[in-house]
Amino acid sequence: MQSEQAETLKRLANLIAEKNKQHNLTSAKTPEEIYKTHINDCVQAFKKAQKTLRKTVIDCGSGAGLPGLVWATLDTNKKIYTVDSTNKKIAFQKLAIRELALENVVAVNDRIQNVVLDQENTVVFKAFSSVKEGVLSLNKKNNHKNILFLKKDDEKTEQEITEASSLLYDYKRHEYASNNTKMLVLELYDS
Repeated sequence: MQSEQAETLKRLANLIAEKNKQHNLTSAKTPEEIYKTHINDCVQAFKKAQKTLRKTVIDCGSGAGLPGLVWATLDTNKKIYTVDSTNKKIAFQKLAIRELALENVVAVNDRIQNVVLDQENTVVFKAFSSVKEGVLSLNKKNNHKNILFLKKDDEKTEQEITEASSLLYDYKRHEYASNNTKMLVLELYDS
């Protein structure tokens, strides 16, 4: 990671901590905790997922902009759509986009079911839902080429994969560690 990117991500952690006092954006409260817990996880997941990402990425249930704002910082050639149905979260994301001068991000205040993009895209879910609920929430009119879930690598995730098996064409597991926790980018293929 370049020093300019690291500085931008530190500024993002500070913004989240500042606005978290007014709105419940994340469970972590201090900039250090936000960076260590959430931003670092997004960076590690990006390293595992970056070769699978299309030029357009849709971050579903983006909340505080995680992983969308982090990934937009790490790869300015990607067009990132952060989607959340909660007004205050999108308002925060728009503020962060302006403050951090992220020109490759569009914050969308809507439900993922209503978002339709013509171009090939990758969809990513982090702390959004179960695998089955996430897959079922997607609008079939979209040109999704792959779907990513950022999850803990544990029994609960294995159960979610089993429960969604009838909806899955194929999938790959990309394992990584974040804060001494085994994590997983679960990559699903639409067809």
